[in-house]
Amino acid sequence: MKKKKKLKLGVTTIIGEIGLAFALELSAASRSGGVKKEDTIQKGGGYARTTFTGMMNVSDRSKTMLAENLTWQEYEEEIGKRIVILPLGALEQHGPHLPLNVDVVIPRSLALMVDKEIESIVFPHIAYGYKPLPGGGGQEYPGTTSLDGTTLINIILDILRCTYHHGARKYLILNGHYENVAFATEAVELFFREQAGAHVLIVSWWDLISQDILDEVFKGVGFPGWDTEHAGISETALMQYFAPDLVREDKIVDDESARKVPYLIFPPPEDTITKSGSFYKATYSSREKGELLARSITKNIVEITKQEFK
Repeated sequence: MKKKKKLKLGVTTIIGEIGLAFALELSAASRSGGVKKEDTIQKGGGYARTTFTGMMNVSDRSKTMLAENLTWQEYEEEIGKRIVILPLGALEQHGPHLPLNVDVVIPRSLALMVDKEIESIVFPHIAYGYKPLPGGGGQEYPGTTSLDGTTLINIILDILRCTYHHGARKYLILNGHYENVAFATEAVELFFREQAGAHVLIVSWWDLISQDILDEVFKGVGFPGWDTEHAGISETALMQYFAPDLVREDKIVDDESARKVPYLIFPPPEDTITKSGSFYKATYSSREKGELLARSITKNIVEITKQEFK
């Protein structure tokens, strides 16, 4: 029992430190009136020194409520009135042109956009996710750092328990990593064995893209399916919109695996993955496509929350 408790505290501490660092960066960006490219490259140079501060293209933060920036009295006043938004991400390779935190940047940024439209409170993101599936473009590459399923379940469950105790009743888990869904679902199922008075939505951003938007974004190349569209057009475009300073434009490539199979192979053969880590035609991305996706997804999330949280 002692070992288990120690593990939970360690994970919580890691997440807390990440959230605090993010809050400090976000606060500084807000005070300065937004993020400028020259401000994001620290002494030492290069993309490794680039600081992601969140929604780089939305400077008006007047309606944004971040849990980590509140005092406990302010938190107590608001938590029961608002929808808790929990961005769920991963630390996973995304080709030679995108950083490891793509699956955090996208849901976190969408959460900030949604927060401007509804009465919500955005919680610090969960920065680690479940292991990518074999041939899915992650675990075979350096940098991808993943959690066991039980660990992820317990992190989400602990957050739900604590916030429910504080007075929260409405939750939106905004997911940015495909393999997280089953474990988020299990966490919610376990949560409801204890608390029946809550209402939880689990939303993955790619599920909210309408067919007409999908046709526009993938015009000329075709949509390959979400199991293949890793570090491809959609993620690259969204990153070009949300965090352009983190995109290595000169390293964007088109790539595909030599063989695609409708089943899982452990370990994945070399012909089912790519050398670059990108699995589709990322060169067809653009900031404009990213904005189109971001605004469409945000609109759909807002409509869903208004419908489900009446």
